[in-house]
Amino acid sequence: MIGYIAIAIASAIWSLNPALISRFKKYVKPIIFTAMRAVMAALFLFPMVFLNRIELPYSQPIVIAIIAISAILGPGIGDAAYTKAIQIIGGSLAVVISYTYMFIAQIIAAMLFNEKITIFLVIGTVIAFMGVVIATLENSRGSFKWIGITYALITSISWGLASSMLKIALIYSDVFTLTITRIALIALFFLPIGLIFEGKPEKSSLKPLIFLATITGILGWGIGMYLFIYSINSIGVSATTQATSLTPVLSQITTKLFAREKPSKTNIIGALMISIGIAISATSI
Repeated sequence: MIGYIAIAIASAIWSLNPALISRFKKYVKPIIFTAMRAVMAALFLFPMVFLNRIELPYSQPIVIAIIAISAILGPGIGDAAYTKAIQIIGGSLAVVISYTYMFIAQIIAAMLFNEKITIFLVIGTVIAFMGVVIATLENSRGSFKWIGITYALITSISWGLASSMLKIALIYSDVFTLTITRIALIALFFLPIGLIFEGKPEKSSLKPLIFLATITGILGWGIGMYLFIYSINSIGVSATTQATSLTPVLSQITTKLFAREKPSKTNIIGALMISIGIAISATSI
């Protein structure tokens, strides 16, 4: 149950991202933004390094490679593509496509880790995803652009693969070590690439970009990533990824709250369906 609570908190935190990125999208360069988020999250977590042991399996380069690839694929390429998708097609449609990653992760978890895909988990996942579609459908009309769809699909594949890799990494390492290591790798990998391909942020965009990177970096990665990995360690890949279906609907609600609008009937129906789906899935744990 603690694993479900952890991922529910992470989902609520991540629901802020589409609204914030949409609001500041004209200032955002996806690769640089990804690197800056990692830097802010690393600065936030660094003092905690002295309170936690860093346990990396240095003697097993294959495991180190899996950890690195999971970082570059998931919160790295996946989140950068997610940011780009939001910029092009908006948060509503981007989250629907991106969150199909739960199906990819569940299939991999069943094939490689023998995680049980019970009938309750299947039914719960389908109901939850339908809730995502219903809750976000009204805001996604007129936003269909193939390039944006492509970025969202890249996000889905990247997140699905990376989530599954964490299951392997957790055999050899702990939750905090994986969190801080992944964040550090993202900063080291994406900062030089961003500077080469996107250039330095303009002075006029620096302040809003730093603000956005600080909020989404500390909350989304410094706290959210830790809770996500903790949840995978606690309840498995399938249940964790399915529970993140809360994020798209919560993002609809938080966006409307920022705009001082009342959530629509479809938002409420979608949220209820996701809650029911998660509750059904929880019976299989």
